Amino acid sequence: MSHPVSLDAPDLTGLGRDALGLLNDSELVIADLDGSLAVGLVPVAGAADLAARLGHRLVIASNNSTHTSTQLSRVLVGCGLEIPSGRIFLAGETAVREVARRYRNARVMLLGSVALAEVATAAGLVLSDAKPDVVILARDLELSFARLQRAVDALAGGCTLVVSNPDLTHPGPGGLPQIETGSLLALVSAAVPKVFPIIIGKPERLLFDAALAYAGADPSAAVMVGDNLSTDIESARRLGLNTVWLRGRRHGNSPDATRSAN
Repeated sequence: MSHPVSLDAPDLTGLGRDALGLLNDSELVIADLDGSLAVGLVPVAGAADLAARLGHRLVIASNNSTHTSTQLSRVLVGCGLEIPSGRIFLAGETAVREVARRYRNARVMLLGSVALAEVATAAGLVLSDAKPDVVILARDLELSFARLQRAVDALAGGCTLVVSNPDLTHPGPGGLPQIETGSLLALVSAAVPKVFPIIIGKPERLLFDAALAYAGADPSAAVMVGDNLSTDIESARRLGLNTVWLRGRRHGNSPDATRSAN
């Protein structure tokens, strides 16, 4: 198997001839969202043009663990980025559905948004903080210290931990770092060192596999566009995808000192 093509560009408006050719010739373009196509759910320059050029060949694979794909699609469409929910693959939704697949009839403590709780209920999960079998850790904007302690208690007692994504932060307004799920994971891991979390989002392969399955595409016919050298680019290359690294938006805030992005 030939080695994946690896290109880079400062951002979407600075894509060179080789990068544009690679995107145009690919059966599938998998794009990161936050830091690549958008910042703070506001599309960056060039994102709308790219979406219009690629059409159905463009999908999003994001470590977002707050929204559902339906919610996110509405927001993006309202901002001029026409990407339907069926082409959006999110770590939070995927984590909930993966737990429903792997742990049927399990009692689940979900640290996550109301939207994720609705996904969990629809998937048949029994949500309960009382003696859970599984704790799902996602980005919970309403998380209290008391509830976090209950999760730590459950994990110390042998409960399974499933984590939507390992990102420490993502960029907010003005580029200010916003606390992400990986920061919560670091806290939990410090409190319960014996816990070995099951990570669902990038750099793990589930989101990539879902995107490839959607298009029926072979990895060699797909390209990943992202700004995180670790979770987007290196992980995609290991799976045999071609890559375009948007190097201009990186920051040192992910677990391995590369930029953390959804």
